[in-house]
Amino acid sequence: MEAPDVLTACASLPGAGDHALFTSLYNTLAQQLPREPMEWRRSYGRAPKMIHLEANFVQFKDDLLPKEGNKALLTFPFLYWTDCCDTEVYKTSVKEDIMRWQSLLRLHGTVDWLIVVVESDGKKKNKTKILPRTSIVDKIRNDFCNKQSDRCVVLSDPLKDYSRAQESSSSFLTKLRTLLLMSFTKNLGRFEDDMRTLREKRTEPGWSFCDYFMVQEELAFVFEMLQQFEDALVQYDELDALFTQYVLNFGAGDGANWLGSFCAPVRSWIGLVLRRHIGMQKREQIQRDQASLLDLRSYLFSHQCTLLIFLQRPWEVTQRALELLHNCVQELRMLEGALDCWVFLSCLEVLQRIEGCCDQVQLHANCSLWAYATEKLKSLGSLCGLVSTNGPDSEDLNRTVDLLAGLGIERPETVSNMSQGLQFDELSNAAMEMYRAIGRMRSARLLGKSLAEFYM
Repeated sequence: MEAPDVLTACASLPGAGDHALFTSLYNTLAQQLPREPMEWRRSYGRAPKMIHLEANFVQFKDDLLPKEGNKALLTFPFLYWTDCCDTEVYKTSVKEDIMRWQSLLRLHGTVDWLIVVVESDGKKKNKTKILPRTSIVDKIRNDFCNKQSDRCVVLSDPLKDYSRAQESSSSFLTKLRTLLLMSFTKNLGRFEDDMRTLREKRTEPGWSFCDYFMVQEELAFVFEMLQQFEDALVQYDELDALFTQYVLNFGAGDGANWLGSFCAPVRSWIGLVLRRHIGMQKREQIQRDQASLLDLRSYLFSHQCTLLIFLQRPWEVTQRALELLHNCVQELRMLEGALDCWVFLSCLEVLQRIEGCCDQVQLHANCSLWAYATEKLKSLGSLCGLVSTNGPDSEDLNRTVDLLAGLGIERPETVSNMSQGLQFDELSNAAMEMYRAIGRMRSARLLGKSLAEFYM
């Protein structure tokens, strides 16, 4: 049996109570918590994972509590820290402070919490008349934990290294890891259930794909944070498949109301952007129902591409890119030549993104993209009058200006190179060399014939 995958999850743990005590233990606990992995078992028979839990211990503030209607996936337990060993102090201040803290948690629907009582032998020696610490722990458990006595734990001399202190620290860390994992698993399960419920309502009036998109993408973000790139990719693939089905239904005359926002004219065709950080602007446009069909397709593919690179499957990027480009050609109605611009630039972006990632055996998928880019560039040259013996006329020049306007300022070099025929020559030769390298001689000869016709 293969060893389970090892993942890392980072949590923010808000700490209330004695801030000085909490601060003094922060570094030690933050270092010790991820040392031992925990087995994470998920529902639906999915394979278990060994997960290392990291924590960022932060001071408790009211604004860290979940707000009404907030369905954030990453919510974690709240901790209360105290080293009180005086019964009177407990009655007059600590008890009231814990009551206020728990009231706030209940008000915001937070049920994951832990009270940590830190025990110090040095403090005991200085206060010999004080009742044993167990009485304080018992009082806290009786006052606040009811049937959940495990919600109050004792941590003995966490900064010392004698055996009893080490056992106490080990027990506390195990408890904290278990609580963290239980909290995350519960929230994940609830989030997935809510997401499925929302998806099942897609036939109801008023359902919005963009709202659903935001929910499922948050799940993808969490899986990516956990380095579960395969699960993250599944989320984007499901969104892609769902959107594609709606587009197909729309073409068959069964259109959803929300799909109308994606039918607006496309005013930009700068191509895919894969070699730099995926900006949030496109996501905000999707969230505000302001994205075009091309924006959504590009955004989805950029995330799929990133995850496939993480999964070391660059050959799949080119396969998916070809499918995406052909689908968009069928789905879009744009200014004449605009779609060719977008396909051409997207081909180049994909090829440059995976450059150096593919070995010789995987080159066949790249060849198809090189050839597709060559085909679209030739089409653009003909459309803009660049291959005419008489040169472009006024109509060709006007069309070129319109196409340039849709490229924006990000790709100013494209048309200047294209106008000189440089890129067509380079692309054709690159594609022919790759076809020859993998033994597809007929494809190479057909490209050579096309290049010869270009110069005739």
